[in-house]
Amino acid sequence: MSKKRMGSRIAAACLALSLAVTAAQVAGAVPDTTSTAVESGQDQAVAFTDLGNSYAKDAINRLASLQLIGGQGDGLFHPQDKITRQDIAVLLSKVVGLQPESTDDAIFEDVPADSPYAPYIYGLSDLGVMNGRNNNTVGAADPLTRQELAVLLSRLMEASQVAKAVSTTEVSYSDEQDMAGYAKEAIAEVTNQRWMQGAGGNFNPLGNVTRAEAAVIAERVLNARFQQAEQADFTLNTASLSLMAGTSERVKVASANGEKLPFTPIYAFDRPELGSILPDGTFVAGPTPGKGNVSVTMGYKTKTIPVEIANAPQPEQQDEQQDEQKDDSTREAAATVDESQPAENEEAGEAAEQDDLVNVAPGSFTSVKTFGPPDSYFQTVEKQYPGPVGGLVTPSEEWTGFNRQFGRKVTVALSQDKPLERVALTFRQQKSSGITMPESMDVEVSRDGKAWSYAGKVVHDVPASEDKQVVRTLSVTLPDIEARYVRVSFPVKVFAFARQLEVWANENSSWEGGAVLLPPPSPTQMMEDIKAGNRVENMLLAYSGANGDRGNWTKDDFLPMVGYRTSDGYMRDQMFDTVLFLPYQDMAATKVGWQGYLNDLFGTNRQLDALNSAMREYNRLRGTLYTTPTQEKVVLALPYPAMGQTNFGKLSDNKPSLSFNPAGIGEEQAYENRKQALEWYFQELQKRWNKAEYPYLKLEGIYWFHELIEDSAPKERDLIRSMASMVHDEALRFYWIPYYGAPGVQEWKSLYFDYAFLQPNYYSDKPVQLDRIEGVLDTVSKYGMGVEIEGDERMYRDPKFYQTYYNQLVAAHKLGMDKNNVHAYYYGSKTLIQSATSTDPVVRSIYDDTYKWMRGKFDREEYYEGSEMP
Repeated sequence: MSKKRMGSRIAAACLALSLAVTAAQVAGAVPDTTSTAVESGQDQAVAFTDLGNSYAKDAINRLASLQLIGGQGDGLFHPQDKITRQDIAVLLSKVVGLQPESTDDAIFEDVPADSPYAPYIYGLSDLGVMNGRNNNTVGAADPLTRQELAVLLSRLMEASQVAKAVSTTEVSYSDEQDMAGYAKEAIAEVTNQRWMQGAGGNFNPLGNVTRAEAAVIAERVLNARFQQAEQADFTLNTASLSLMAGTSERVKVASANGEKLPFTPIYAFDRPELGSILPDGTFVAGPTPGKGNVSVTMGYKTKTIPVEIANAPQPEQQDEQQDEQKDDSTREAAATVDESQPAENEEAGEAAEQDDLVNVAPGSFTSVKTFGPPDSYFQTVEKQYPGPVGGLVTPSEEWTGFNRQFGRKVTVALSQDKPLERVALTFRQQKSSGITMPESMDVEVSRDGKAWSYAGKVVHDVPASEDKQVVRTLSVTLPDIEARYVRVSFPVKVFAFARQLEVWANENSSWEGGAVLLPPPSPTQMMEDIKAGNRVENMLLAYSGANGDRGNWTKDDFLPMVGYRTSDGYMRDQMFDTVLFLPYQDMAATKVGWQGYLNDLFGTNRQLDALNSAMREYNRLRGTLYTTPTQEKVVLALPYPAMGQTNFGKLSDNKPSLSFNPAGIGEEQAYENRKQALEWYFQELQKRWNKAEYPYLKLEGIYWFHELIEDSAPKERDLIRSMASMVHDEALRFYWIPYYGAPGVQEWKSLYFDYAFLQPNYYSDKPVQLDRIEGVLDTVSKYGMGVEIEGDERMYRDPKFYQTYYNQLVAAHKLGMDKNNVHAYYYGSKTLIQSATSTDPVVRSIYDDTYKWMRGKFDREEYYEGSEMP
């Protein structure tokens, strides 16, 4: 791909701003009639028949499900085969997010320019990770040795800014004499990083890397990249842009710690009719004044910058300004004019070059999928708004309508790899018709339609309350990315109307920013959930299965919890939209104990059955029972298989009782036993749920019961990810509520949880200060978590606990956490019921104020202090 200077593009962009509209009429690429690549990807299950009990099985299956690694045909992976240097180049490029790029200069004799490995090998070479040998080759087809892999990983850590683990002990291997001098430091680094480990005190540096080993190590790199993307922290050189029409200004991104950025920043704009933003962050204002919004994405984090463009000075004003400037040197002025002439010619040439910017989407094959399972009723409704023949990529003024179902993924398959520069889609808001703008649009790219990279987000400034009809084109600028497949995703609340999905390619890219590193799509798919309107908003924790009446929920108990009931008995609104059922902490970690809890959970006239009856009554009181009944969402818990348990019980008569204790059976077997027990429980849970057929309940998700990541437990993170995959396979969400300061809080997304709520642990008889709740909310904001509100019966009789409960609400309200966020509520057991049914105005006010807080109508700004209590 040819490279040209970015500076000359700025003037060209000013001159050619209107091209984005007219070029939509340019003939598109030849239609791709094969949908295999588009329809495959992450939706396609992969199963290899030759993995057996391989230690690498989970890693291989995970990478295969993400289409980052493939088999050898006939359902075989051949885990013990040697991996070549060219194959590791492809795998490492994909997991680290290095975008492949074609080359015209084949500097390695064994990697021709047209080789399928060339984009990856030369990409790693440009990044300084994979170097050639003295004979002008790279040894592409040679087996990879362990010390070579260590060196590649060490360089990859440096290039992608993965933080290197601090060594507490000196790394020592018995076969150090077999290590090449250039590899010793790298071997120490990857050992400290726990990306590679020796065996029996040896590293075996000259041994060949197997495909199984490569998969395990690649997954570790992938996990590190996920965590980097989730915790991406960056700063911008400006909080807003204010410039005149026809001028430009650059938005610069820097890491918060001053180090090199781990991912390439992606820029976007929501008003391309007003201007454009170039791949390096230079915003170019067009001739029309107005306001817009620039979005900057790095990793999974996005920040927005408001933009205001003012009219340029009129010619008369410019003449006056020039007359005021005295120039004593006529010769200097003439020289200035002479020097400007080539620049004018260059601008004209660059403007002509814009003819290379072509919308290649028209005529391409497209597929549209819903977030989660499609709904036949909503699909029937949206058939009334089919859009133009040829789909969204057709240049047409006709709108395509999308009805509910949380959101859409639209995938475009181009005829071949193209050097992409911009992706844009136009939306409309017409509130009177229930049509609203999606809050944002996300873009992903792929070279093969299988392994995808996240290429940023664009956010607009149109409020959902805007009554006037609004049309916005959301546009994401791409930095030197060669791809054949493009996917745009956007949430849908009631109706979303879209048209003219454009994919702009430029054969003469001016990118000079070096290698492009992008994260993989987020495994938690938070954009799908949160931006689709929060499937869960207020979740009540309901403990059951023990403690007599405290753990036995009835219809009358649930009714004021699912619906907000005024003091005069009127059912005004929904209260908690979700109930999380979970056992008390003292439930035995045995098969008998777990079965006993299930028996209680699915008993008659209590727990789930009682909630279902309460929702029926709620709908009757609301007048929706026979029209549009509301279903209460339910989250059910997975009990924790404590590793101290040595006699869980038999899963079948012909097998021994399971032990979870690694001291007696080894870590691997303990992990497998814990996993088997949880899988058995989940299957039992599903059987009973499906058999019950509660008409007014909807199973929303599954909850991980343990409140921390137990580092002492064998393969704890692998167990959690395995359970997450099991839950996601059933189209359910995975939840977690760790305590404040719990190990693993910062990595909850990389563990595949869909939602996590943080316990403040502020509601306590210990002298915890107010800054605790403020610190909790900082953590919640930093890691994208929900927050748990805590209370119990002590708040009715003890001023200290009364003020503690309210101070949570005040702090969260002052920081805006009571609006547009997901919350969980812990009340010990059935505490809030007492408030809902009380005739004492002080006690009753706790229920009323909690409801106000849920709805963002809580208005207290001052903290309670001392023994203050109404």
